Amino acid sequence: MQVPFFRTLRARLILAILVVQSLVLAVLLANVNRVWSDMVLRATEVRVEELARLLNAALAPPMASLDYAPAAELLDSMRTPEGIDYLVLFDRQGKVVAARGWDVGTALPPPDQFSTLSGSGNIPPVVHASSEIKLAGQQYGLLRFGVSTELLGESADRILWQSATVIATGAGVSALVLALLGFWLTRRLYRLMDAADQPGQNGLPQLIAIDGEDEVSALAERFNQMSTGIQERLDALKKNEEKFLAIADYTYGVELWLNPAGELVWVNASVTRLTGYTVKECMEMRYFPLPLATLDERGRVSDTLKQALGGTAGQDFEFRAMRRDGKTFWAAMSWQPIYDGSANYLGIRASVQDNSQLKEDRLAMKRAVYELQQSQALNQTYLARAESERSRLSALLSAMRFGVLFVDTDNLVVFHNPAFRSLWLIDDSTLIVGKPIGQVLQSALNRPAAYDFATLLEASESMAAMDVYPGDLTMNDGRIVTQHCYTVRDEQAYITGRLWVYEDVTQEHFLNERMVFLAERDALTGLHNRHAFQEQLERMLAEAERNQENLAVLYFDLDEFKYVNDTFGHGVGDDLLKRVAEEISGQVRRNEFFARQGGDEFAILVPNCNETDINYLATRIVATVAGIQFNVDGQPLRLSSSLGVAMYPLHAESAEDLVAHADTAMYQAKSAGKATWRMYQAERDASREMVNRLTWNERIQQALENDGLVLYFQGIYEAATREVAHLEALVRMKDPNNPGQIIPPGHFIPHAEKSGKILDIDRWVIRKAISMLAEHPSMPSVAVNISGRSFDETSLPEYIRTQLEEAHVEPARLMVELTETAAVSDMRDAQRFIEALRNTGCTVCLDDFGAGFSSFAYLKHLKAHVLKIDGLFIRDLPRDHDSQIFVKGMASIARDMGKQTVAEFVEDEETLRMLVEFGVDMVQGYYLDKPSPDHPAIHGLMRSSHA
Repeated sequence: MQVPFFRTLRARLILAILVVQSLVLAVLLANVNRVWSDMVLRATEVRVEELARLLNAALAPPMASLDYAPAAELLDSMRTPEGIDYLVLFDRQGKVVAARGWDVGTALPPPDQFSTLSGSGNIPPVVHASSEIKLAGQQYGLLRFGVSTELLGESADRILWQSATVIATGAGVSALVLALLGFWLTRRLYRLMDAADQPGQNGLPQLIAIDGEDEVSALAERFNQMSTGIQERLDALKKNEEKFLAIADYTYGVELWLNPAGELVWVNASVTRLTGYTVKECMEMRYFPLPLATLDERGRVSDTLKQALGGTAGQDFEFRAMRRDGKTFWAAMSWQPIYDGSANYLGIRASVQDNSQLKEDRLAMKRAVYELQQSQALNQTYLARAESERSRLSALLSAMRFGVLFVDTDNLVVFHNPAFRSLWLIDDSTLIVGKPIGQVLQSALNRPAAYDFATLLEASESMAAMDVYPGDLTMNDGRIVTQHCYTVRDEQAYITGRLWVYEDVTQEHFLNERMVFLAERDALTGLHNRHAFQEQLERMLAEAERNQENLAVLYFDLDEFKYVNDTFGHGVGDDLLKRVAEEISGQVRRNEFFARQGGDEFAILVPNCNETDINYLATRIVATVAGIQFNVDGQPLRLSSSLGVAMYPLHAESAEDLVAHADTAMYQAKSAGKATWRMYQAERDASREMVNRLTWNERIQQALENDGLVLYFQGIYEAATREVAHLEALVRMKDPNNPGQIIPPGHFIPHAEKSGKILDIDRWVIRKAISMLAEHPSMPSVAVNISGRSFDETSLPEYIRTQLEEAHVEPARLMVELTETAAVSDMRDAQRFIEALRNTGCTVCLDDFGAGFSSFAYLKHLKAHVLKIDGLFIRDLPRDHDSQIFVKGMASIARDMGKQTVAEFVEDEETLRMLVEFGVDMVQGYYLDKPSPDHPAIHGLMRSSHA
């Protein structure tokens, strides 16, 4: 019996299968629907997270810099391509910055929670999401956006519908399927499995060719549709990745990702442009970007990377980096830690930029600031120097004894020093600066009686290019003031004002008057000196010749005066000379001229006289000297004198002959027994003088030829320390008739000068002194005296130079002394001679300085190094105020002219101390030592016994 089909096992099986299939398929459809819904939601959630990170990376920089325009443009570019339904961007205060696809007037729905939607099977058409915009851990805004699920929902619906169709078709043909379960179903299924097992392009299953319309074909079609959907999704993801890479690779700096171990996970293509290394090379480097740092920077960079990987953020870390071509640059690195959605630490995201230009700009700015500071410091230094210079100048002008007054071009006072107020007696409270100079001077308490400053000012303006010296001003208080006006010009030679200088020259006037007096007067006796006598003799002789009158010269000295000096000292001798001058002055009439010739020699000029008058005057003078009573230490001392007379025109017609004959007559009186007088007798002069001259000439010649001369040395000491400065060589003659006795120079030097033998003596002294300097290297320098006759010897300087060279003696060790009176009498020859001596390198000393006062103004022409002050000013210095003034003046003038001074005839401590006070440099005299042939300084003993 044929079993009805629905009762057959196959039919029941088919029915059971259909029931089971229906239940299973129902459950399957429900589960598929739920699974696909969850998959769509999960994919949407992933997409939302990716979009959130992408949008955060894109929007964070402009939001951090508050530059919202690029953010708005970025919303436009992101909305449609990414399937984003709407975008609303808020700043950190919650204010809408930009909105795309949403009406800002409508309230935004709350963000969807995927945990709530999952499992419900419902897929909303738009998923609402919210993302905070953060950079370096700091929030800069909030982004609200909606992601459309339409595409994924449609895909899920299609798959669900297709699945339902397959189930329905399967249920309908299940019997057929079961019937053909064999080869047909198996073959087709295996073919489908084979097709699924063979991957196609991009690693996806290849599409299956559909050759029928059965379930397997439907399944193959659905398989192909699913594969196509997946391919489309992958393409979309690839496009998104390309966009992300485009953004990352074309940033200005290098962007990189380091994992927590410090290994490079990702780096953008900008690394090649910055460093020259490819992305692959960078990925292969260990601990990138550490290898980019220069060797000296790697330790610092390594420490910084370790600190950064600890989870801290940082920015603008600068280090020296090296490109692939070896060139270095300044790199600046900023970083911040990154985390995944589960807050797991993923490492750091770092940015590296070329900071060289900024660094150079900073360095240039620093250099500019430094140069500015240097310039400012230099200006401060110049200002300080100018202020210091002004202070020093002000202090200098304030310390000057000159009155200084500076006026501008309008003759208004600009500056003055205290000395100006003192000279003009202007009270300190009186304002001077800014007032006209005429008003200031006219209102001063101390001013000249008739002082017309307006006239003086006109004179100064008319002589703008010259210094104005209107002469001396005699002030109300008796002081004498000189005034000078100097034109002041700037660097462009424009006149900026005038400088008036006032100097109190009262003391100088007194000193000049005193010098004029001393130039004509003897400092010891107050009588006219030899120079004044010579001038007066010339004048009286010319007048006597013009008027056909007589003129008498009386010449006398004191007998045995040298004995008085040697026995009682020069002080007693000076007192005696002053007493004689005083007594004889009472015997001289007003028209007669009484003068001291030097030493103990005196002369009287008597104009318009006869022999009777002269006889009476000569007798009276001899008697007056004899009548002088003089006590020394309680012992009476009687004097006598020898006097000679020569008359014009009876005995001579020239001044020189007249004086010479009067001197001869004086010696005739001495020959007659002294204490008397004689009129010149020509017949006696010719015989005796000739014999005497010949005798001395012979004796001098014998001394030169037979070693009859000897050098004595006297020390010249530093006044302050009393150490030997140098020695003076003094020539003496041995007495052949009395062995061991010495003839003083005063006995043979005058005869040597008259006969010319003095030139031979000078050369002997020079030769002997140089020889001793050569023999004694430790011996100080030696001074030798040269007579005035040597000025005519032009070869003498050359002779000195030759002797020094042959003896190998430094020229500076030899000092040559010239008498001032001889130098002044023949100024031209003296200048020539001194210049020649200076050229040899020797030191030149002007001896007996002050004896010829008329030469004081000629001192600048006599280029001597040392001035030896004449002894007549030193002998009674503590008690002679006039001599003190003159010695002080000579020392001051010599010091100002750069010359040294020597004072001779120092015979006591008081005189020595006074000379030190006056500023005299060196001293000489019996108080320190006496001349001797074997001076201690020759052997290196340099100090005085009174040191």
